[in-house]
Amino acid sequence: MDNFRVICINDSAKPSDYIGQWIKKNEIYTVVDAKKLAKQRMTLGYKFAEIDISEQSPYQFFLSNRFRPVSEDDEMMEKALEELMKDLDEVLI
Repeated sequence: MDNFRVICINDSAKPSDYIGQWIKKNEIYTVVDAKKLAKQRMTLGYKFAEIDISEQSPYQFFLSNRFRPVSEDDEMMEKALEELMKDLDEVLI
C-alpha cells in the first residue's frame, strides 16, 4: 500500500480504554496501513506514521470516517504555516 495523507475532521469520543496518542482535529496524518475492521461492521481503519498506539490498547486503528483526504489547498496552507513559523523563530532568536 502506498502511503497517503489525510486530515482529521473528528477527534471526539475517544474510547475510555484507548491507550496511546490521540488524534487532533485539523491535523494532517500519513496513513501507513489500512484495514477493514470486523468489530466495526467492516469499516475501514487507518494507522498513522505520526501516532503511537500502545500494543495494550484494544484499538489499533482509527476509523476512516474521522478523516478526509488532504486537498491541494490543505497542502498550500500547511506550507504557508511552516514558513510563517520559521519566520517567527528567526524573529524571536
